[in-house]
Amino acid sequence: MKYAMLVYTDQSAWTDLSDEEAAKAREESMPGWNAVFGELSRVDPAWDGKELDAAVEARTVRVRDGQTLVTDGPFAETKEQIGGLFVTDLADLDEAIRLASLIPAASDGSIEIRPLVEH
Repeated sequence: MKYAMLVYTDQSAWTDLSDEEAAKAREESMPGWNAVFGELSRVDPAWDGKELDAAVEARTVRVRDGQTLVTDGPFAETKEQIGGLFVTDLADLDEAIRLASLIPAASDGSIEIRPLVEH
């Protein structure tokens, strides 16, 4: 079954970092991410993942009464914002949960697992 794993984190911690501090933090986190990438490649060689730009760059579009409304940022006012996603083909939900628990962002954010609808 194909699953999407949506990676939610508190992005506000990054906004106050200098470019140098952000680069250092990213470098320090990479061993954990590389371990997840390796495990994903082992169980699903065709997996895909993308990091999203900061939530402050997002726009939300709604149509109400025939009018298109565009607002800055994500729809939900919450501390955690979606920062990236993985799409993978796995044996079952238990395997998706196991892999999600290995994603470094799970330790201070959350990972939403959602089956993909395939037609």
